[in-house]
Amino acid sequence: MGMAAGQARLLSITAKLTDNELRSQTITNAKLRLATESSEASQAYMDALNTTKLMYSSYDDNGSLSYQSLTANTLLTYGDLKNQYSLVNSSGQIMLNGSDIKKYEAVDNLTDYLYSYGIAKSENPKYAEALMDIYGKNTTEDGTYLYEQLYDENNELEWNEFCSNMINNDSNGDGLPDSDLDGDGINDSYISYLESILQKPSEQLTQNDADIFTQVVSVWTGVVNNSELNGVWKNMGGTFGAYMYGLLNLPNVEFPDMDDYRTETGTELANAFDLASKPCYQNAMGGSEGCYIHVLAHLLDLKSTDVNASGDVDSSWGNTYTTTIGGYTIDTNGEINGSAINSDNLTASMAPVSEFICADDGKNVMAPATGPEITSTSADVDKLLSNYKIDESGEMVQKTFKEKIIDLYYVVEHYNDDDMTKSDGTKYTYEELKEYLANFQTDMIETLNTVSEDYYEAVDSWRARMLKWLEDIFVLQDNYLESIEKIPSKEIPDKNDPKYQWYVNLWYRMGASGENKNEYDKANYKELDENLINNSEWLEFALEHGILTMEQASFTENGSEKYPGMGTYDWVSIIYTNAADLKSQEDETAIALAEVKYKNIITEIENKDKKYDQDLKKLDTEHNALQTEYESLKSTIDKNVERSFKAFS
Repeated sequence: MGMAAGQARLLSITAKLTDNELRSQTITNAKLRLATESSEASQAYMDALNTTKLMYSSYDDNGSLSYQSLTANTLLTYGDLKNQYSLVNSSGQIMLNGSDIKKYEAVDNLTDYLYSYGIAKSENPKYAEALMDIYGKNTTEDGTYLYEQLYDENNELEWNEFCSNMINNDSNGDGLPDSDLDGDGINDSYISYLESILQKPSEQLTQNDADIFTQVVSVWTGVVNNSELNGVWKNMGGTFGAYMYGLLNLPNVEFPDMDDYRTETGTELANAFDLASKPCYQNAMGGSEGCYIHVLAHLLDLKSTDVNASGDVDSSWGNTYTTTIGGYTIDTNGEINGSAINSDNLTASMAPVSEFICADDGKNVMAPATGPEITSTSADVDKLLSNYKIDESGEMVQKTFKEKIIDLYYVVEHYNDDDMTKSDGTKYTYEELKEYLANFQTDMIETLNTVSEDYYEAVDSWRARMLKWLEDIFVLQDNYLESIEKIPSKEIPDKNDPKYQWYVNLWYRMGASGENKNEYDKANYKELDENLINNSEWLEFALEHGILTMEQASFTENGSEKYPGMGTYDWVSIIYTNAADLKSQEDETAIALAEVKYKNIITEIENKDKKYDQDLKKLDTEHNALQTEYESLKSTIDKNVERSFKAFS
């Protein structure tokens, strides 16, 4: 039994020795792995020491240079001493924060855009220059410029709206000039009236028309003399002074005196008609309206060949005529022989007058463009008395003198008939009829008393000069009104403000083509994701991999072809590594973190290594004890075996 127990103990010790050796090997391997971990930690620490990041340098108000991590926000935010850069994506759009985009889209012009960033205001020198160009450089007695007296930038032209509506002001609002042309304004009605005068045929232009021109200018002069311009405008220069001078200085061109151009034949005809018609005309004015029918009968188709040597006309002479309206007819048979004209042997004098009026059926002699106008709905009697008729197209046209004579003949004969009722439902009184006869008598003499072609050439010359005057007025007026519209603001953004050029550059880079935005292309800019604006790692990655590029607003004497409004600046592409304000430096934060991590790992490795050494020492002590016991036990067993062999040998 003793021997068996010893052998069992020996086997147990052998197993423990083997286990100790295995544990020792495991700990040794763990120590080797600690060495690898230490090497890896050292490499990670060394890598961290070589870590760099992009930094943005800028000067503070004291001129001290400082560095901060490069982000879109630090790069794009304005600074007094900062260079201006932009970030550009692959589509050519500049990347901006939402605030910049909102300010840009909220305004229509550069001035308001700059004010939105707090740019200071300063006096605009072009404001005074523009007003001097308009009102001249003359000063008042107190030494102030005239424009300071006449122009109020806060209320356009507050002085009675005279300048802003010089011609476009209808004083009474009826769209027509006052009948006596004594209105209180320079209105478009007067201009239209003057234009209508100059559109008349030369034979219808009269001295009265010329007098109207003078009268209109006199009215305008009165308006000016009753305004703040009294005694001032003559000394004014600029576009307004030129306008006023042209407006109030009618050309000194006299209208030709018709009497200076009368032809001998025309005078003879007029005198013959006046002499021959006078007895019948006077009778008509005295109450015998029927007497004027004799005058009208003599004017219709009477020829010199119809009058015999004794001055008489065959008693059967006469013709039937139809009026221009209503289909009424007249018959001149017997109206010559029994007339006072014929009794006074003046029929022969009337024949040339009739030949002149009725030649070619009267087509060449028109009734004067005077008298009441008519419409298609006017009463027949009104149409018969008018110098106009309604043609097939419904237009009002002048009658020939022959047509006028036929129509008047019928009215004189029948003005009291039931069907001769005026448009207002009343009858013409004899006094009213006499007025028409008197007008006809005057029109006949004026028409017969012809003038030479030289007269109409003189009239055309007068018309041309007046037309030129009106055209010049319109040009001067347009120049003046255009200059008013172009008056710049009295205050403008201060160009000396440090922020001025920065935001001017940004304005044009975002797509504006001038100081007034008008239309712009939103494709020129894009909003940055708010999560990326302050992300330095993202920006560095984007620049390194070409996702974003940079532009710099750089000074250039010749300015920019693409952005001419920027003055002496241009947006120039730049490689980010060449930007003077960007630099790479050690990432101290990353290094500090790596150092802490390295120290923690090494401490942990050292602690593990000490533990492993302690474990190995314990295993070694246990191993030696087991080895000693193993050898002692093995020696005892060997001796017992030897004694057993000797006992049985």
